[in-house]
Amino acid sequence: MRHRLATPVSLLAAVGVFAGGYALTGSLLWSPVLAAAAAIGVYLMLDDRTPTQVRDDDYDADAARKVDEALAVVADIRKRLRDVSSARARHDLQQACAAVPELLDRVRATSPSSLFSSASQLSAHLTSLSGVLAQYLDIQRKPAFYPDAARLLEGGEQAFARFSEFALDSVRLVNSGELAQYQANLQTVAPPKIPQLGRE
Repeated sequence: MRHRLATPVSLLAAVGVFAGGYALTGSLLWSPVLAAAAAIGVYLMLDDRTPTQVRDDDYDADAARKVDEALAVVADIRKRLRDVSSARARHDLQQACAAVPELLDRVRATSPSSLFSSASQLSAHLTSLSGVLAQYLDIQRKPAFYPDAARLLEGGEQAFARFSEFALDSVRLVNSGELAQYQANLQTVAPPKIPQLGRE
Protein backbone atom coordinates (compact mmCIF):
# COMPACT_ATOMS: atom_id res chain seq x y z
CA MET A 1 0.00 0.00 0.00
CA ARG A 2 1.29 3.42 -0.97
CA HIS A 3 0.66 5.10 2.37
CA ARG A 4 3.20 2.82 4.05
CA LEU A 5 5.90 4.37 1.87
CA ALA A 6 4.85 7.96 2.62
CA THR A 7 7.07 8.55 5.66
CA PRO A 8 10.34 6.97 4.45
CA VAL A 9 10.04 8.39 0.92
CA SER A 10 9.19 11.88 2.18
CA LEU A 11 12.21 11.78 4.51
CA LEU A 12 14.45 10.73 1.62
CA ALA A 13 13.00 13.54 -0.50
CA ALA A 14 13.68 16.04 2.30
CA VAL A 15 17.30 14.90 2.60
CA GLY A 16 17.78 15.03 -1.17
CA VAL A 17 16.21 18.49 -1.54
CA PHE A 18 18.15 19.84 1.43
CA ALA A 19 21.45 18.52 0.03
CA GLY A 20 20.68 19.76 -3.48
CA GLY A 21 19.41 23.14 -2.25
CA TYR A 22 22.44 23.67 -0.06
CA ALA A 23 24.81 22.64 -2.85
CA LEU A 24 23.18 25.11 -5.26
CA THR A 25 22.55 28.06 -2.93
CA GLY A 26 24.88 27.50 0.03
CA SER A 27 22.01 28.82 2.17
CA LEU A 28 21.10 27.25 5.51
CA LEU A 29 17.96 29.38 5.52
CA TRP A 30 16.26 28.27 2.28
CA SER A 31 17.49 24.68 2.12
CA PRO A 32 15.50 23.49 5.18
CA VAL A 33 12.39 25.36 3.98
CA LEU A 34 12.58 23.71 0.56
CA ALA A 35 13.29 20.32 2.16
CA ALA A 36 10.26 20.64 4.45
CA ALA A 37 8.02 21.67 1.56
CA ALA A 38 9.25 18.75 -0.53
CA ALA A 39 8.72 16.29 2.31
CA ILE A 40 5.15 17.49 2.92
CA GLY A 41 4.36 17.40 -0.79
CA VAL A 42 5.70 13.88 -1.27
CA TYR A 43 3.92 12.67 1.88
CA LEU A 44 0.56 14.05 0.73
CA MET A 45 1.00 12.56 -2.74
CA LEU A 46 1.72 9.09 -1.36
CA ASP A 47 -0.74 9.10 1.56
CA ASP A 48 -3.97 10.40 0.10
CA ARG A 49 -6.22 8.60 2.58
CA THR A 50 -9.12 10.39 4.22
CA PRO A 51 -9.26 10.63 8.04
CA THR A 52 -11.89 7.87 7.99
CA GLN A 53 -9.62 5.62 5.95
CA VAL A 54 -6.74 6.29 8.38
CA ARG A 55 -8.95 5.28 11.31
CA ASP A 56 -10.09 2.15 9.47
CA ASP A 57 -6.51 1.18 8.65
CA ASP A 58 -5.45 1.72 12.26
CA TYR A 59 -8.38 -0.41 13.46
CA ASP A 60 -7.53 -3.18 11.01
CA ALA A 61 -3.90 -3.20 12.16
CA ASP A 62 -4.89 -3.30 15.85
CA ALA A 63 -7.43 -6.07 15.21
CA ALA A 64 -4.86 -8.12 13.26
CA ARG A 65 -2.40 -7.76 16.14
CA LYS A 66 -5.02 -8.97 18.65
CA VAL A 67 -5.89 -11.92 16.42
CA ASP A 68 -2.19 -12.83 16.23
CA GLU A 69 -1.98 -12.69 20.06
CA ALA A 70 -4.94 -15.05 20.41
CA LEU A 71 -3.58 -17.46 17.80
CA ALA A 72 -0.17 -17.48 19.50
CA VAL A 73 -1.82 -18.71 22.72
CA VAL A 74 -3.71 -21.36 20.71
CA ALA A 75 -0.41 -22.52 19.18
CA ASP A 76 1.16 -22.73 22.65
CA ILE A 77 -1.75 -24.81 23.98
CA ARG A 78 -1.48 -27.13 20.95
CA LYS A 79 2.20 -27.75 21.69
CA ARG A 80 1.35 -28.97 25.19
CA LEU A 81 -1.52 -31.27 24.18
CA ARG A 82 0.73 -34.30 23.82
CA ASP A 83 1.47 -34.07 27.55
CA VAL A 84 -2.21 -34.36 28.53
CA SER A 85 -2.84 -37.99 29.49
CA SER A 86 -6.65 -37.78 29.71
CA ALA A 87 -8.20 -38.51 26.30
CA ARG A 88 -11.29 -36.48 27.19
CA ALA A 89 -9.29 -33.43 28.25
CA ARG A 90 -7.05 -33.68 25.17
CA HIS A 91 -10.12 -33.94 22.89
CA ASP A 92 -11.77 -30.88 24.47
CA LEU A 93 -8.59 -28.84 24.12
CA GLN A 94 -8.08 -29.94 20.51
CA GLN A 95 -11.67 -29.00 19.74
CA ALA A 96 -11.20 -25.56 21.32
CA CYS A 97 -7.92 -25.00 19.46
CA ALA A 98 -9.66 -25.81 16.17
CA ALA A 99 -12.73 -23.68 16.93
CA VAL A 100 -10.97 -20.45 17.95
CA PRO A 101 -9.18 -19.75 14.61
CA GLU A 102 -12.40 -20.65 12.78
CA LEU A 103 -14.36 -18.30 15.02
CA LEU A 104 -11.97 -15.41 14.38
CA ASP A 105 -12.09 -16.02 10.62
CA ARG A 106 -15.89 -15.98 10.67
CA VAL A 107 -16.05 -12.84 12.80
CA ARG A 108 -13.63 -11.15 10.37
CA ALA A 109 -15.88 -12.14 7.45
CA THR A 110 -19.29 -11.37 8.97
CA SER A 111 -18.63 -8.59 11.48
CA PRO A 112 -15.21 -7.02 10.91
CA SER A 113 -16.05 -4.04 13.13
CA SER A 114 -16.21 -6.36 16.15
CA LEU A 115 -13.02 -8.30 15.37
CA PHE A 116 -10.82 -6.26 17.72
CA SER A 117 -13.11 -6.72 20.75
CA SER A 118 -13.70 -10.40 19.95
CA ALA A 119 -9.99 -11.12 19.58
CA SER A 120 -9.18 -9.18 22.77
CA GLN A 121 -11.72 -11.08 24.86
CA LEU A 122 -10.83 -14.43 23.34
CA SER A 123 -7.17 -13.75 24.02
CA ALA A 124 -8.00 -13.13 27.69
CA HIS A 125 -10.04 -16.34 27.88
CA LEU A 126 -7.28 -18.29 26.16
CA THR A 127 -4.62 -16.90 28.50
CA SER A 128 -6.68 -18.11 31.46
CA LEU A 129 -7.17 -21.49 29.79
CA SER A 130 -3.42 -21.73 29.20
CA GLY A 131 -2.81 -21.04 32.90
CA VAL A 132 -5.24 -23.78 33.89
CA LEU A 133 -3.50 -26.18 31.49
CA ALA A 134 -0.08 -25.37 32.96
CA GLN A 135 -1.25 -26.15 36.48
CA TYR A 136 -3.23 -29.19 35.30
CA LEU A 137 -0.07 -30.63 33.77
CA ASP A 138 1.88 -29.98 36.96
CA ILE A 139 -0.76 -31.78 39.02
CA GLN A 140 -0.75 -34.64 36.51
CA ARG A 141 3.05 -34.96 36.76
CA LYS A 142 3.29 -34.59 40.56
CA PRO A 143 -0.03 -35.61 42.11
CA ALA A 144 1.59 -36.29 45.48
CA PHE A 145 2.28 -32.57 45.86
CA TYR A 146 -1.42 -31.70 45.70
CA PRO A 147 -4.07 -32.68 48.25
CA ASP A 148 -6.97 -34.35 46.45
CA ALA A 149 -5.19 -34.29 43.09
CA ALA A 150 -7.95 -36.29 41.38
CA ARG A 151 -10.55 -33.63 42.25
CA LEU A 152 -8.27 -30.85 41.02
CA LEU A 153 -7.65 -32.66 37.73
CA GLU A 154 -11.40 -33.13 37.32
CA GLY A 155 -11.86 -29.40 37.88
CA GLY A 156 -9.33 -28.67 35.14
CA GLU A 157 -11.07 -31.05 32.75
CA GLN A 158 -14.40 -29.34 33.44
CA ALA A 159 -12.79 -25.98 32.61
CA PHE A 160 -11.46 -27.39 29.32
CA ALA A 161 -14.91 -28.79 28.46
CA ARG A 162 -16.63 -25.47 29.29
CA PHE A 163 -14.26 -23.51 27.08
CA SER A 164 -14.55 -26.00 24.22
CA GLU A 165 -18.35 -25.86 24.39
CA PHE A 166 -18.24 -22.06 24.49
CA ALA A 167 -15.94 -21.89 21.44
CA LEU A 168 -18.11 -24.27 19.40
CA ASP A 169 -21.32 -22.47 20.40
CA SER A 170 -19.74 -19.17 19.39
CA VAL A 171 -18.84 -20.49 15.92
CA ARG A 172 -22.42 -21.72 15.48
CA LEU A 173 -23.88 -18.37 16.57
CA VAL A 174 -21.65 -16.35 14.25
CA ASN A 175 -22.29 -18.80 11.42
CA SER A 176 -26.06 -18.40 11.83
CA GLY A 177 -25.83 -14.62 11.97
CA GLU A 178 -26.75 -14.31 15.65
CA LEU A 179 -23.98 -11.81 16.35
CA ALA A 180 -25.73 -10.07 19.25
CA GLN A 181 -26.11 -13.40 21.07
CA TYR A 182 -22.50 -14.24 20.31
CA GLN A 183 -21.31 -10.93 21.79
CA ALA A 184 -23.40 -11.54 24.91
CA ASN A 185 -21.96 -15.04 25.30
CA LEU A 186 -18.44 -13.74 24.76
CA GLN A 187 -18.85 -11.48 27.78
CA THR A 188 -20.88 -13.72 30.09
CA VAL A 189 -20.74 -17.42 29.24
CA ALA A 190 -16.95 -17.77 29.32
CA PRO A 191 -15.64 -15.64 32.18
CA PRO A 192 -12.50 -13.58 31.50
CA LYS A 193 -10.67 -15.68 34.09
CA ILE A 194 -11.26 -19.40 34.11
CA PRO A 195 -10.90 -20.43 37.80
CA GLN A 196 -7.36 -21.55 38.49
CA LEU A 197 -6.64 -24.95 39.99
CA GLY A 198 -5.31 -24.24 43.45
CA ARG A 199 -3.39 -25.97 46.16
CA GLU A 200 -5.31 -26.49 49.35
